[in-house]
Amino acid sequence: MELVERDHPGTVRRHLSTEEAAAVRRFCGDGQQVRPEDVGLVEAVLEEMHDGRHVRLWLECDCVRAPGGRPRLTARVREDGPRHFVRMHQYGEHHCALASFRQTPEPENVGPDGDCAWPGQHNPLRPVADALDYLNDLHEGSARPGGPTGSGGGLGERGRRLPRLGRILHTLLEDAGFARLHVDALNDRSRSWERLEAYAADQALSPQLSLSQILYFKPWTPLNEKMTEVDALAWPKRKARSALLLFVADELRAGTAIKKTSVGEYVVRPEKGIRAGGRDQRLTQPPYWVLSVIDRDRDGNARVREAFAQHAYSFARPVPMDSRYERVTLKLLFDVMAWVKRHGVEVTLWKPLFDREVRQTDAPSQWCRPDFELTFRSVAATGVPARLHRVVIETMGADDPDYLERKSRTQEIMKRRGILIEHWVAVDAAQKERDDAFFRRVAAKILHLAGVPQTRPV
Repeated sequence: MELVERDHPGTVRRHLSTEEAAAVRRFCGDGQQVRPEDVGLVEAVLEEMHDGRHVRLWLECDCVRAPGGRPRLTARVREDGPRHFVRMHQYGEHHCALASFRQTPEPENVGPDGDCAWPGQHNPLRPVADALDYLNDLHEGSARPGGPTGSGGGLGERGRRLPRLGRILHTLLEDAGFARLHVDALNDRSRSWERLEAYAADQALSPQLSLSQILYFKPWTPLNEKMTEVDALAWPKRKARSALLLFVADELRAGTAIKKTSVGEYVVRPEKGIRAGGRDQRLTQPPYWVLSVIDRDRDGNARVREAFAQHAYSFARPVPMDSRYERVTLKLLFDVMAWVKRHGVEVTLWKPLFDREVRQTDAPSQWCRPDFELTFRSVAATGVPARLHRVVIETMGADDPDYLERKSRTQEIMKRRGILIEHWVAVDAAQKERDDAFFRRVAAKILHLAGVPQTRPV
């Protein structure tokens, strides 16, 4: 195996040692047994490939001898998570243990005397590891995607396992940047499908197939037309032919997703219904992100097989959400971000769609999924590096004992990630007063941590 320069792939930076190459194959080869020493070796290689902000090197596998046709891995960092490997399908398939690829090993594959801190101990909710797994395996092409995809299925809201299609939707929205909003983007009015088209064009599922060829964003496209395009594509082996339709719907009604345009309504009607993420299962608070699977039935007819829906804040700012209560909190956070920007503090808002890791020095990692996170840097004095700060926001929308008990357990972990602030939301006359107090508290905390002299929020 060789590390090659990303910007000059013909330039070899160095060869991996025999021990490093074996560690990578055990770590990322599905079914391989990971040894305790593998984790440190793999972490060091990933750090060499990715400096935390940019990819510097690619890893070229020597399991294929043909020059220029060797499969490659790149390194990725999602949000503030650990570095991990990603297959670069456009460079061909592996002929070694990496032919069956996993992003990170599952806990049961870690050596009995070792401790792999990355996956955690409770199977946390994580993104789909490989874009190729957006497609069903051939033998399960008509199955309802309820099981895990890629590595780590994980649990969703209130311990429910997030359906496979939901994990695909969350992964797409996170990787395309819809779960992250910098304060400078608050006034951005770019259309969601334009952002998605640009993202999909850079994602490869195989040497001949890009994500943009199967993922589309216009529900008025005739199903037969889309499946005819799919039928003509060079298709990965062992994968069922299908397409994915992703859009922001104006309404969900009677098992259908509706997109309203100037020339009328376009109705997406999945044969197997629409499953939903979040707490509000009545689906009466539009708009919604909707991801649908398009394929052919046993008779060869094009159809919408199934769909998954997730709340969105608005069409202009389609940040995914779990409930209508979070919409109240998010509006206030946008106001806070704009206000502290006038005092020199630039805030980035994150909507965690997957579990966040909290590492411990003397115990296994713990995981949590806050409702929102705000990150920003202190206003640095001359010659002093600006420190990164994090404020964790939890929307509290119920007062039953079970709900509060669950929240209290997870909030203890959240407090290790950053300063925790709660926002209570209820439909009553006191909500305006609670909202004002929440705004003042968050704004004051940001200014204090950033080192800005206190000014009373207005």
